[in-house]
Amino acid sequence: MWCSTFGSYVLDPQIIGPITRVSSVRHMLNPRVECRRWWALVLGVAGVSVGCGMGRPAAVSPTEIPELEARLASSPDDGAVLLRYGAALYAAGRCDSAVVVVGRGRSLRPADALGPLVVGQCMERDGRHDRAIAEYRQFLAAHGGAQGAAAVRARELLARRDHATVVARQALAREAELGEADESALAVLPLVVVGDSSVQPLSRGLAQIITSDLALLERFRLVERMQLGAVLQELELGQTARVEAGTAARVGRLVGAGRMVQGLVAIPPEGDTRLEASVIRSTGEVTGAEVVTGRFRDLMQMEKQLVLGIAARLGYALSDAERDQILENGTENLAAFLAYSRGLFAEDIGDYSTAAMHFGQAVQADPGFQEAQSQYEAASAADVVGQATASEVTTVGASSEAAVQEGQQPTQTLANAVNSVVGDIAATQAEQATSSADEDQAVQQATQQSTETTAAEPEPTTAATGVTSTVTGTIRIIFRLP
Repeated sequence: MWCSTFGSYVLDPQIIGPITRVSSVRHMLNPRVECRRWWALVLGVAGVSVGCGMGRPAAVSPTEIPELEARLASSPDDGAVLLRYGAALYAAGRCDSAVVVVGRGRSLRPADALGPLVVGQCMERDGRHDRAIAEYRQFLAAHGGAQGAAAVRARELLARRDHATVVARQALAREAELGEADESALAVLPLVVVGDSSVQPLSRGLAQIITSDLALLERFRLVERMQLGAVLQELELGQTARVEAGTAARVGRLVGAGRMVQGLVAIPPEGDTRLEASVIRSTGEVTGAEVVTGRFRDLMQMEKQLVLGIAARLGYALSDAERDQILENGTENLAAFLAYSRGLFAEDIGDYSTAAMHFGQAVQADPGFQEAQSQYEAASAADVVGQATASEVTTVGASSEAAVQEGQQPTQTLANAVNSVVGDIAATQAEQATSSADEDQAVQQATQQSTETTAAEPEPTTAATGVTSTVTGTIRIIFRLP
């Protein structure tokens, strides 16, 4: 294999000097020179990985700063070099300069994930997590499909977690100074789930989808699930335990929400599923519960009905467009939603690899479930991003993409397990009774048709006549659906 070029690194005076002590520049630029012969030399001098026919960035080092500055002196508008220079400054702990340099580089290469990774992490170092989160989100909104976007999503996830913890502790430290909470702000507490352990994660999932649905209404500002969870954690309240109205109102003040939505979902082994929610005001006043009942398999439709009822109890008249947005939000696939809920549960305790597995199952069950897809990418890359050193800021994007691709095909066995849970729960006694009645009727009809068909056919000849007898009939197989 032969290298087509070594790029401008070879022409830089700081690199030519060491190289010419081994060979001439003309020989170095000869395309017939074997790539492998010069690989170690270029890496050692320039500190940049250069592949045969293509370049791939290596980990950055502060020792590269002089060489990168020299390159920029001759090529000041080289966006890639500007971003790498900013990354080297970040690795050296010089964030003020890094942010300025990266700003220039991003204007030339806006879709390069290295820009927001450097700027965002500089802000995280400075304790400005909210600014870092805004940087990450701005990039993802414009370039969510770009190379390295998974690393940015993971960085946003980690920054939100850190930010939520900091804000929760600050709120508790100055709780006595907190004023009245904003009445237009809502927070949805994790729902209480009455059912076996297989459906307990729905506590997180239902709270998140209710939050997501209500956030579509312009009148309300919704508190993020992670921020609410951090306060509950600091108060040592179980995230699935029902709290008293007074305690819920206190939680609302701590997160700045004038109203809290508290709900319950009862999934008995027999009978209908019951979904209900009440609104608790900052005064401790509790509204009447909005209640929806139905089959477990219809849980996603029940959740939409519940949200519409909550909005009405809050005095909000939905437009037709808002109603349609709510009805179309999320997924209608119950197996996908249960897997997604399990992912949220794992994410909340910091188990990102397990969270990625469950989010992957959700995407496999419903490829159009965009929220699950985004959270799958973030969780898949979270461990890689969280463990990366400052020098690896240039390589973490590629590493994160590899982590996402590696886990993109959840095993069918795991996906089948999720579907099995849904099927088992959906087969309630009431449904079984209905199914049995339908089955009995179908069997009776089949038997009657079979009898009529047999009666209409001629008598079969016997073996004594020398003619092979033929019997014609109808076989009906009745499938009993769960």
